Amino acid sequence: MKVLGGATSDVARDAEVNGKPPRIAPLREDELSQEAMDYCTRLRKSLGIPETGLMPDVTATMLRHPELNDAQTTIGIMLAAKGRISMRERELAVLRGAWVTGAPFEWSEHVVIGKRVGITGEEIERVIEGGSALGWSRHEGALLTAVDELLSRFMISDETWLILAESWDEQQLMEFPVLVGVYAATAMQQNSLRVTTDGGKPGLTSR
Repeated sequence: MKVLGGATSDVARDAEVNGKPPRIAPLREDELSQEAMDYCTRLRKSLGIPETGLMPDVTATMLRHPELNDAQTTIGIMLAAKGRISMRERELAVLRGAWVTGAPFEWSEHVVIGKRVGITGEEIERVIEGGSALGWSRHEGALLTAVDELLSRFMISDETWLILAESWDEQQLMEFPVLVGVYAATAMQQNSLRVTTDGGKPGLTSR
């Protein structure tokens, strides 16, 4: 796994993030403000979680900064529910970004989401190889390459842009760098806070 600023293995990064205590502990239920409780109620209803359901640690951690959490939730919902990029393409981009940034929580969560929208286990393995792997369409190969370019040189190359522009309109092309950037920022945040994977998921070794 290639990680920004160096190289490490998926097992080593999992140990670095999941193998140590969180740097900022999740809020306990009895610590929630009324604002945070209202947010949890809305979140549970939108996800179909019972009122007595456990709150994910990532949510309980982010609620230590409600304003930031609201802002991140707003753009996340926009990209997921109102974005112009298809669910499959979005999840391929998020998975590649999570792999390149070495983000155990983001990767493991989006392996599940990706499969839900039709990405196969074999394709998840190919995401790890990147856009040059055999089996991708011309467009999907360019999409994965564009993720790498954005996270390494902070700009999509002319060659890759032209391939994406064969299939995407202006709004999709404008949205894509924001999509990659938002999830890269989330990866940085979750890694730095040491947000652990939910439900015993193995992190970057998830498939």
